[in-house]
Amino acid sequence: MTLDYKNPNDWGRSPLTDSALRKQQFKAENPEQWAAMIEADIEALSTPIFESEDYPPFTGTEFLATHSTIDDHPYSAAFGQFLGNSIDPDIANILAFGENRFDLISDAFDDPVRQLATRIYSRFEDMGYWDEVPQESSDINYDNIPY
Repeated sequence: MTLDYKNPNDWGRSPLTDSALRKQQFKAENPEQWAAMIEADIEALSTPIFESEDYPPFTGTEFLATHSTIDDHPYSAAFGQFLGNSIDPDIANILAFGENRFDLISDAFDDPVRQLATRIYSRFEDMGYWDEVPQESSDINYDNIPY
């Protein structure tokens, strides 16, 4: 069965069908924009994760499952602080890489976990923790870890 976005009988069957129809309609009415979107998706998928600046090279859950200690994490001090304060490993990993995505914890500004994460993040930011990219684990300055 093929869907026809102009056929009113095809709309309203399900949210999934309507989503497909909206995409089909957009593709038919905006071919240049559709081609640009597809090209951007292909480029994003072809970029290796470790070269992408938008996302950490691994998730927090994946890191904990594959490592016996957090010392191998490029931002182990921040990651450990967020984990130690009961923040979800994936969110802790994103925050540890210097992305202030507190909305992933909660949308409420008065949420105690979000406030705690904000304070931890602010301390690391004030001391310039993310200003330099960490090198080998032997180059880590352990005197520069805020607790």
